[in-house]
Amino acid sequence: MNRISCLAALLLAIPFATRAADSGAPVPVPAQTRADIIQLINMTGGMRVGQLLGNAYANQIINNLKASHPDLPPKAFDIVAQETKDMLADRQSMEQLTQQLVPVFARYYSDDEVRHIIAFYKTPLGQKIIKMTPQITHDSLQVGEQWGRTVMGPELVQRIQARFKQEGIQLDGAAGKTPATTPPH
Repeated sequence: MNRISCLAALLLAIPFATRAADSGAPVPVPAQTRADIIQLINMTGGMRVGQLLGNAYANQIINNLKASHPDLPPKAFDIVAQETKDMLADRQSMEQLTQQLVPVFARYYSDDEVRHIIAFYKTPLGQKIIKMTPQITHDSLQVGEQWGRTVMGPELVQRIQARFKQEGIQLDGAAGKTPATTPPH
């Protein structure tokens, strides 16, 4: 999911000049900047993209549950999907997320930059980006998941197994337990 999230985030990061973050500390956000950032998030459909990512996260949870607990009834997976959908549909929950995103945007964009981005998104090209981003994100998530299963997953498992062998790390065979280590000879 991390690579998929990164891919989605990259797709959303339209190449505008940004200022580097000085630190991870919260940025005090003036009222007008806060309002402008909320307008930007709302006009770009940021919450729709959040819902797509949330659905992808629910699918990851379901896949992990199926792999680790194959005896679970199908109803369990329906519950995960429904609870995720309900949480993403909860206006209060989404407003809370928006409020938490404001300082993140403020850390990377000045109020003037936010206003320029808003102006861009009002152009025909900006409107097209807004319209197409959810579909591009959806399609990219599918491509990323397929790539992860068929390319990255198998190769990564082989690489990790090789490194474990090289470092003398042995898995005891029980899923979820800490690997036993033996000193290399």
